[in-house]
Amino acid sequence: MKLVTKLFVLVALCMSFTSIQSFAQPRDTLIVHALPPGNLNNVINADTTTGGEARHVYLLAQDGPVDTTYFITEEIRVKNLDLIGKINPNTGNLPVIAPFIREDNSSPGNIAVAINNGYIHFKNLYLLGTRTDGSQVTQQCISSSDSCKIVVEGCVIENFGSTGTPNIINTWNAIGSDIFVYNTLFRNNQSNIPQNPGMNWAGPGVNAIDTMIVKNCTFFVMGGNVEGSGSSMGYLEFDHNTIFMHTKSSPFSMRQMHNAVITNNIFFSVYSAGLDSNHAYNEQVYNANFFSPPAVITLDSLYEQLEGDPYFLTEADRRIVVENNAYFWPKKIVDNFDILNSDPKYQQVGGKILAPTWVATRPGAEPLLDLPNIRVAEEYNFHMDPGFDAALVDAAADSMARFVRYVWENGGDGTGSRNFVYPANPINPYEGVPSDWKSTKGYPVRENLRYTNETLLKADNGKPLGDLTWFPEIPTDVRNISNEIPSEYTLNQNYPNPFNPVTNIKYSIPKAGHVTLKVFNVLGQEVATLVNKEQSPGSYVVDFDASRLASGIYLYSLQTENTIITKKMMLIK
Repeated sequence: MKLVTKLFVLVALCMSFTSIQSFAQPRDTLIVHALPPGNLNNVINADTTTGGEARHVYLLAQDGPVDTTYFITEEIRVKNLDLIGKINPNTGNLPVIAPFIREDNSSPGNIAVAINNGYIHFKNLYLLGTRTDGSQVTQQCISSSDSCKIVVEGCVIENFGSTGTPNIINTWNAIGSDIFVYNTLFRNNQSNIPQNPGMNWAGPGVNAIDTMIVKNCTFFVMGGNVEGSGSSMGYLEFDHNTIFMHTKSSPFSMRQMHNAVITNNIFFSVYSAGLDSNHAYNEQVYNANFFSPPAVITLDSLYEQLEGDPYFLTEADRRIVVENNAYFWPKKIVDNFDILNSDPKYQQVGGKILAPTWVATRPGAEPLLDLPNIRVAEEYNFHMDPGFDAALVDAAADSMARFVRYVWENGGDGTGSRNFVYPANPINPYEGVPSDWKSTKGYPVRENLRYTNETLLKADNGKPLGDLTWFPEIPTDVRNISNEIPSEYTLNQNYPNPFNPVTNIKYSIPKAGHVTLKVFNVLGQEVATLVNKEQSPGSYVVDFDASRLASGIYLYSLQTENTIITKKMMLIK
């Protein structure tokens, strides 16, 4: 067995049986109050063991008529942090965490930092990078050191990205990280530099990211890539997400990607700034995310480092599946490229402006597209307008087009015209952003990314493509088979087992609470989420359709606030 495969197996087995259980350690829940400012970070940073590990699960509770804002005065720096928000029962809104303005007019650079091979788990939080004076945004939301795990669930992350090269989730100069993001909205994360910020940029060094899984998320007006890496990522899974208005760089600036599954997503107006022709290809700048033809999917031949120790990868080893995705550019964005190329003032950076395509490779790497394990061609995807709200598309495309013209006219910097959609205002980019989250609430968010295209609404076995959050009426396959209150948590062996390709899984919960039932492969990589919701006490059954998976052993795991149970099952085709 190749060394890299052994490493993946060892890491994944640990993930399957250790890391997954880390959120279920017997720790009490501590309610943290919002006031005075800094109370949140002061309580958590002080409440640690000698090894720097958090002693509690921290709950941000809110019960009053007005939503609660937790202003942080310093970064939260601990090992193994569970930070959970309680939805306000009076307003239905999430508790907000925002940067405080210190006496010297500075603010924290991160919300939280994972240290010492630990993890950060954020759930049901509104994470805001904007200060109350609107003059500065926080550079990162979460930062990680080596071999850390970051899990984000049910959050809204808005207005991050100040100077430098900001990452919302920052793993730069860290190795061996794992990132899992579910049911989260990334909103208005766009700086004056059109390629910033991105969700994450990994590297340098080997094994920059072990695993990244992003499911059921929306990226609404983003600057840079969702994931970029100048080095290696063990596994990427990007499923049922919506990207709506994205400025520059491929959503996945990972031309070295070698193990990725990108399915059931909507890419709407990505890479809207295009690229000037002088930067389209430069073999001397091999790692830069903006030195390649602009496209939704970009690929390159393997670096020499991936062909040697510790990877031993070849082109034939690569498995990249990009299927059942929709992509589209609205008319105002398409027409904008004609405007950019008709007037020399928009070409100050150099050369004509190149519009994005679906897939592109660096010159000389075209044979990659013919490899049997690389399925990225247009024929496997939809070039089709989803049919989002026409007024929203018009406002967003108008704002984006003006921002792009300003960028190219002024040499690549959009200072003074940051692209903010509600309303489309190039003079005041923060118009509509609440100045005081304790009295003027900015959520529920104003955009609605439901769409009307009948083909795309049924493209995934009868389910819509993109973030399913916008379609709450979609029925689940979970059935309540008994309301009798069980005496204990149980997870039955799936039946039939072995199976091909459908099996059912029964489980029981004696207490109401949030329940997840997930399926993992033997590498510890999540392949399906069967249940992710609040449930009442009772017994349930869920069908698992594995028609898209390969034969082999899989693990399925039931997790609640009180327990975690894991069993094995076998798929034989």
